[in-house]
Amino acid sequence: LILRFPLALFFVLYALSPNLHVSSIFSLCCLDPSAPSTMVRSILLYIVAAWTLSIPIQSSKLPRYTSPNSMPSRKNPVGGLDNLDDTAGGEILQCDYLVVGAGTAGMSFVDTLLTENPSATVILVDRNDAAGGHWVHAYPFCKLHQPSCFYGVNSLPLGKSRHKKGELYDVRDRATKSEILEYYRTVREQFEATGRVRCFFGVEYERSEEERGVHRIVPARQRPGGGGSSVGVRCGKLVTVANAITVPSMRGPLVDVDDSVHFAPVNDVPSSVASGRYEHYVVLGNGKTGADAIVYLLEHGISQSRITWVISRDVWYMLRDALQDYIGIAATFDRGMCRTNSVEECFLLFEKAGLMGRLDPSLPPPRIFKSPVVSGKELDRMRSVQTVVRLGRVTAVEKDTVVLERGSFDFSTEETLLVDCMMEHESVFVDVGADFHIFEPGRITLGPLTSYYNPSGSAARIAFLECALDDDDEKNGCCYFVRGKQYATPTPEYMVGMTYMEAKSIKALMKVEGGAKFYLNSRTFSENPQHHRVGMLRLLWLCYGPKKLAGFYERLFQKIESKGYSDVNHCWGVETLTSRDIET
Repeated sequence: LILRFPLALFFVLYALSPNLHVSSIFSLCCLDPSAPSTMVRSILLYIVAAWTLSIPIQSSKLPRYTSPNSMPSRKNPVGGLDNLDDTAGGEILQCDYLVVGAGTAGMSFVDTLLTENPSATVILVDRNDAAGGHWVHAYPFCKLHQPSCFYGVNSLPLGKSRHKKGELYDVRDRATKSEILEYYRTVREQFEATGRVRCFFGVEYERSEEERGVHRIVPARQRPGGGGSSVGVRCGKLVTVANAITVPSMRGPLVDVDDSVHFAPVNDVPSSVASGRYEHYVVLGNGKTGADAIVYLLEHGISQSRITWVISRDVWYMLRDALQDYIGIAATFDRGMCRTNSVEECFLLFEKAGLMGRLDPSLPPPRIFKSPVVSGKELDRMRSVQTVVRLGRVTAVEKDTVVLERGSFDFSTEETLLVDCMMEHESVFVDVGADFHIFEPGRITLGPLTSYYNPSGSAARIAFLECALDDDDEKNGCCYFVRGKQYATPTPEYMVGMTYMEAKSIKALMKVEGGAKFYLNSRTFSENPQHHRVGMLRLLWLCYGPKKLAGFYERLFQKIESKGYSDVNHCWGVETLTSRDIET
């Protein structure tokens, strides 16, 4: 009772303050301190909230969902997995949710769904042989861009850096590929241990027999029409994942390559370096994959004189060092996004503050930002490469010659490995049309990010809304994301737009019953107070002192919706979204 009282007081204060949108450290910026009474309530609110949240809410590695029962309910009209139908067409399984894709988004959605709805049943399918999505195919030296503390699913910690509240936000704590795959293996086992999830890996999903309402899954290496066994599924809702993530090892070369050329995905770099076979390396691409390849080569004994780097377009890199000061980031975002006259000026301010970097500051500011994160030390190493080719995209690789859009250069076919780090798609983000909805009758489509470059948090939030609300329009009204193919290009403007949409999503979530509690308790959000060591005095000083971080979101809304940037004349499709609070 002693512990529940301050939590109750927290929500009472929240309810009494209609202008307060409290969710986390970063969303202190949602506060409107215009009225003195609001400020007093804000201070009391955060003192109480900080004391309450100092107690770890969930430290066990066991999931909170433990019920083996799967009884039909109002939200689960289909019932459990034991209801099988062996009628014509083969075995028919039944579930509440058929989830296609066991990557970051799919696993996070299922995890939160099982927690928030204790009777939901799920069939989870994926074409890979293990959970993890593109991580199954990632290069062996790949690590997370972000700290591990908010990646993955809500029920199981991933981060190694800990403090008394749980996982600690630490930019140096970034899980490796092998650690992430092992993590998702454990998550899968937790799902299956509930008795409410059945997993099928190494299969393809196909929609068939629509008149019977049956979805069919077939072996991944046995394409439809080729014979072999298949399984039918009847479900209450189909959940799919829309994304454009394809790593080089998942495909062949994107351009014509002569058979005599040594051309390989970035996955082959470690073995190639160890073999000592190649005298020269040509790295094709300069996103996060290309940057990782360059750093790996330099750190493993390949001098810069043996490397040629093909850069089709220069990009902005986010600098990991600056991200460690999480509260400082909020102040930098406020100055850049709310107090500059253009997005270009905003990014130049970020660069001056040490938050952004680029390979060659003497060139015009890059027009591409795909959210790659590197350290300052890594950026210095990347800049040490002297042979840089900026002649546009590669169009063909011939014997002894790489052909590009605006020229070509020669190389020794026998002595050189060409490392494929190229992007298959223009954008890694989901370029959904203006009529796209996440929630539709009988269907949920994951993919658009409602959290800032955070697929884990976005999918968890969508699962929460699925369980908390009954009406699809209400659910969609809480989901803000960049909508419209014309806005999906990964430019600096996209980053500002994503920040704007996340702010809108947080504000809408706070109005849903249980939304604030879910957000505060969710480990998949970087803003979770349990991830941070922040003194209350410093927090209040930053919010209400000279920097006035309280109200950042409102200032951002005003900036964007009044067309306050000279180089942006839109609101990233927000006007096309069905919103609970579109005027804010």
